[in-house]
Amino acid sequence: MKVPSVKYKRIVLKLSGEAREKLRGQLARIIEFVKQLQTIDTAGYEPRAAAGGFEQALRTDETKPCLPREEVLGAAPQRKKEFFGVPPVIEADEL
Repeated sequence: MKVPSVKYKRIVLKLSGEAREKLRGQLARIIEFVKQLQTIDTAGYEPRAAAGGFEQALRTDETKPCLPREEVLGAAPQRKKEFFGVPPVIEADEL
């Protein structure tokens, strides 16, 4: 399995040397895992769209009126101007 080189190069060029090596190791492990999966004999098994074999029941989208912005933001525990205030999920050094 080959990683598309153009997309890979664009990503890699933006990374520092340490991050680049970390990514290289992660990609190598992913590719090895995919190779292991490809060795599994799946002959005789029907493809499934869902793990439980259930049909996905979708309904048609229906538009409904929204709550007023001020009412919603007023109920938020934290507010930053016109948005909800939330704590950071990813630290800057993890990007």
